Amino acid sequence: MLSTENIITQVKRSVQLLSATYIVLFGLLFTVTMISGYYNIPISSFTRDPTVVLGGPSYIGFISNIGILFWAFTAAICLFSSVIHKHSNNQTTSKFLLYSGLLTLWLLLDDMFMLHDSLLPNHLMIPEKLVYLGYVTIVLAYLVKFRTEILNHEYATLFIAFSFFALSVLADLLLEQQGFEFLLEDGLKLFGIVTWFIFFFRTCRVYLQREDV
Repeated sequence: MLSTENIITQVKRSVQLLSATYIVLFGLLFTVTMISGYYNIPISSFTRDPTVVLGGPSYIGFISNIGILFWAFTAAICLFSSVIHKHSNNQTTSKFLLYSGLLTLWLLLDDMFMLHDSLLPNHLMIPEKLVYLGYVTIVLAYLVKFRTEILNHEYATLFIAFSFFALSVLADLLLEQQGFEFLLEDGLKLFGIVTWFIFFFRTCRVYLQREDV
């Protein structure tokens, strides 16, 4: 049976956790409201589904949304596994999973909000090619820092994922953006995202199956 003390403890924990969460969510909604008022943008443009706001069919962005889901799956798996390994004997593993999750999260945000396509080049005046160069630098630094961890797993899968990403970027930079070219570019990116997910899913599963976790 539940004791009064146990119930009070559970309520306190829930209140503490949810209070912090709700403060963040309130801050988000407040910020959106301020931006809406300042720039005279309808609040629905921030809260409703894009296809509803734009009056388009529900299948718009279908492939892109599938990619977003796999980015999210990968980020969640890596960050959760990092927390699990936080108190293990191998702190390098925890950092590897943490940085992998954060890198994936950034790629998710870039894909979702079109950072390298629109926001950075058009609003912050950072050329798209320079953005790509920055991403390549970050990824290379990540690969060098965690090369041992990566080489201890199915690194060929990760290499294939990067190959798909590279081909997608080349298609974006070299081909005219029309018709089949869109399918080629976005299809290659989707293959890369799913392959990226497979690598980290299998890597995290190996870590979680270790006896020292």
